Amino acid sequence: MKREWAGAGLLAAAGIAALASGQTPGSQPPVMIKVGPAVAAKAVNPTPTASAQNQGQKTGIGTGAASVKASGPSAYWTDLVDLEGNGVEQDNQFLFDKQRGILYTYRQDNYQCADGTQQNGNVLMGIYTQGNTGGRPAGSGWYVVAVKAGQCGEKKAGLFGCRFDGSGQPTTCGMVKVKEESGEIEVTVKK
Repeated sequence: MKREWAGAGLLAAAGIAALASGQTPGSQPPVMIKVGPAVAAKAVNPTPTASAQNQGQKTGIGTGAASVKASGPSAYWTDLVDLEGNGVEQDNQFLFDKQRGILYTYRQDNYQCADGTQQNGNVLMGIYTQGNTGGRPAGSGWYVVAVKAGQCGEKKAGLFGCRFDGSGQPTTCGMVKVKEESGEIEVTVKK
């Protein structure tokens, strides 16, 4: 009897934790990108490093569905940064929309599907900086991945992603739409 109650307690705790994270019990985000500590550091100092290249001004970043337009001409650069916290620096494109208070980053990267398979594709991330117009905590943000038909068990191509908190933990995940007018995302959670 004690084991049954302990098991029920663990199951209830898992359900509460899933709800608190924005996930429905028993579901997983369709795609996962690890968000490392460098993301929060970039939110504090959204400027190019001394080794950054291709510095200039651009009004957008990304490719196809995994892209966003800035509110106006914004600082752009490329840099090798370990945004996943796995010890591997990757070539990232950055666009700092100072007016919105969002640092966007785009790259070709590996991601993990809910079914456990690894895929490669276009990854766009938005990192909120101090004083952002959305009133979000600095270091929190979102990412989107352009999934092709047949990848991650999806029959049709689509844009999937998650919002994450300041420690990089996903809070709400699902199908995503990038809203051009605000530079934000809209997440539709699968039920």
